[in-house]
Amino acid sequence: MTYEELDRKLVELTDLEMHLRDQELSDETIRDRILSRSTATPSKSITHPSAYHYTLEGDVLRLHVTGEIFSISRHTRFVQMVKHTHNLFEMNYVYSGTFYQEIQGERFEFNEGDLIILNKNVEHSIDKVGEKDILINFLAKNEFFDDSFIYNILGDNILGKTIASIITDTSREKNFLLFHTSGNWQIKQTIQNLLCESLQSKQANPEIIKAYLTILFTRLIESDRYELFLNKEVRRSNISITDLLAYLNQNYLNLTLEQAAEHFGYSAEHLGRIIKSVTGKTFSSFVQEHKFKHAALQLKLTDLTIEEISKAIGYNNLTFFYRKFHAIYGVTPMEYRKLVKGEEGTTRMS
Repeated sequence: MTYEELDRKLVELTDLEMHLRDQELSDETIRDRILSRSTATPSKSITHPSAYHYTLEGDVLRLHVTGEIFSISRHTRFVQMVKHTHNLFEMNYVYSGTFYQEIQGERFEFNEGDLIILNKNVEHSIDKVGEKDILINFLAKNEFFDDSFIYNILGDNILGKTIASIITDTSREKNFLLFHTSGNWQIKQTIQNLLCESLQSKQANPEIIKAYLTILFTRLIESDRYELFLNKEVRRSNISITDLLAYLNQNYLNLTLEQAAEHFGYSAEHLGRIIKSVTGKTFSSFVQEHKFKHAALQLKLTDLTIEEISKAIGYNNLTFFYRKFHAIYGVTPMEYRKLVKGEEGTTRMS
């Protein structure tokens, strides 16, 4: 499939969209049709019957993916998508046009090239859109992303870890990531390749799909045009999340919460809440985690003594350093150094 053929396929109306084009449906009607959809009658269906089904929890629809662990689909036009949630990884990409979404009770406008990664269990809805408004939905179960993808591809920087926390469901914050990619031809091309492979007439190759996703996430992590949307309380602080994360990464070795709070002009208590919302960790947990990663790197790359490394990350109590290092890595600092040095020697000889 060429890119031109892909564009034609995405714009082409489905039978369902042709049926919906001139209708005005209430949220109640849409909800009823989604819950009682019939695969045989377009007038009784709203969603893609082959991939999705919904249940009702309270007054909110709960989405489930049937069978498939990864699904790519185009959003149905000419009908609003009522408030719903799901315990799946979701990514939305605005291929063309403009979309209005309500996320956790707030309304947002998204334009061509915007890519949204939603935390699980986030309540959201989508306004009715027109023929030229093309939104691509990516849904995946936890088992789709293996450890290699999460730890090797997403890596150890804050943005990668934020995406990983969404994938692995370790973040309980109901936030979302927004990437502005309209000027990035590499991301656009990668998504086009993903869609060409997924929407072609023959069976899609899952390994090719994963390869394109690896490229896509690698490009996203390299991007500096993203926003992390937090709850209202944190956003009212008018603090730049990008600046906050950069500051923490640069200064964690010799930084207190009070110093960070003074730098940004907030109370220590308030900044602590912001850091917890952004990273999923308390300030002390975040700093300690990064300090011991720094220590592990020093054990691997330098000949500094363990006592020197312990003091360099702020721990004068060597016994505590040993105990904490062993709890994190499962070996003592000396054993870790021997292991990583031994691996390096084996690599050089091979």
